[in-house]
Amino acid sequence: MQMEFHASWPTSNPIGLPIEDEGFGLADMDALVNGFKFSTSSVSVEDFSDISSSTPYGDEAYSSHFLSTHLPGILQWVNEGDTPNNQFSLDGVENYCSEQMFMEDVSCQNLSPTSGEVCMDVIPLVQAYLVLPDESMEIDNQTSILHLLKACGDAMGSKQMELAQEIIRRLNEKASPTGKSIERLAFYLTLSLDKQANYLMQEASKNYDAAFNALYQIFPYGRFAHFTANSAILESIPAYATVLHIVDFDIGKGIQWPALIETLGRQGLRTLRVTTIKWEEEDGSCNATTSFEETKMQLCKHAKTVGLRMEAEEMDIEGLMSKVKMDNEWLAFNCMVGLPHMEKQRSVKHVEEFLTTAKALLRSDTSKGIITLGDGIGIKKWTDVSSFDSFFEAQLVYFQALLESMEQFQFLEARIAMECLFVVPHLCSLVNAQQWKETCSTGCSLTKLGLEPRRMSWENYLEAEELVRQAEGSCWVKTEGQNNNEMVLGYMGAPLVRVSSWT
Repeated sequence: MQMEFHASWPTSNPIGLPIEDEGFGLADMDALVNGFKFSTSSVSVEDFSDISSSTPYGDEAYSSHFLSTHLPGILQWVNEGDTPNNQFSLDGVENYCSEQMFMEDVSCQNLSPTSGEVCMDVIPLVQAYLVLPDESMEIDNQTSILHLLKACGDAMGSKQMELAQEIIRRLNEKASPTGKSIERLAFYLTLSLDKQANYLMQEASKNYDAAFNALYQIFPYGRFAHFTANSAILESIPAYATVLHIVDFDIGKGIQWPALIETLGRQGLRTLRVTTIKWEEEDGSCNATTSFEETKMQLCKHAKTVGLRMEAEEMDIEGLMSKVKMDNEWLAFNCMVGLPHMEKQRSVKHVEEFLTTAKALLRSDTSKGIITLGDGIGIKKWTDVSSFDSFFEAQLVYFQALLESMEQFQFLEARIAMECLFVVPHLCSLVNAQQWKETCSTGCSLTKLGLEPRRMSWENYLEAEELVRQAEGSCWVKTEGQNNNEMVLGYMGAPLVRVSSWT
């Protein structure tokens, strides 16, 4: 008899949240967040307001502080060679501000019924406009921030460090953690470059567990990636397999696997082996809040409750080749990278090494399996653009869409805590031109690695669409890629998470 594996499996509750049914919508948000008990003493709007006022740098002092602490990766890149463009005037920034003032002046003159001078009847209206903020001023501020962000990427890409630092100072003046998505993006970008971020991160980390649970359950980013990858793995298991061996790129808290464990237990698979890769620590990576031993204990305990024998171990990538068993074992190489909830920021070089090893093992005569890749921050953006400023602009689109999709969460201080903990760390890579340069030199590309696309099933698509629909936001799901091997979660016009399957 052949065992039938289906992609349909129940929504699990691996982190102990009070969810009574399988669906989770915004209607349940109030009860859920009340259960999270965010500490009001640790993070408040006041802690985040007006960062610029607490760092009273003049132009000269700011330049020294910025060049010594804010952009060390970029400075190292600049110092590698002769860069005559390092010396320049700030006329570009000043001209931009002058142009804005000129446009406001023109707008005031256009209020007059005559083309020669401003009508006296309109002067009170103009004065009121200059004093009282309205929607048009808010839009002007957002447009100004957008132009400044793009100019910042151009300046960094052309190694004009003094211009970049001046633009960032201007962004700091316009940014706000309580504003629209583009204003929050500017705030968190400047925050990621400032030593003060360490203090704010420490304060926000006091609510880490509550923020993690809220982010994972309320927003679909992580659940979509995990559900789609798990479904692809389940559908790929052949009838002869008695052992499923999952090789996990970064297991973290292990929240991807409880639902898969439950399904395997019901379907009658005998043994599950999980191997997680132990990577060398990199500069700038954060410390994991959960150890592997703790994750292993929780997963094995959960497997025992459903009658599934489970083994788990941690090893480096070099030791993996000799540990893979061949008899009746189905391999599943799972790589999740850059998802908003993930604690560690892994390099593209590690991703390439993992996928190269997976390909070598799957192409052997006695080993078969599947590769699933979940991509949040955008491996494609790192490798598929020709210049740093193009990469910078592509990432701006991603982060603005991510922040805008989080605006549905109405608890302001809790949202700020989530954004500080799970957005700011990703933004650090956005301004690291040295890291960009090293990444480009690796030439990482799935097509260059020679992986064969594996089609996502229609059932997988329908269930992923239902999962996202239950979140009651404006996110969408579609299939892309070669042979429809890629599932995409997006918000408005921007992709947020991509999950693809390969053999």
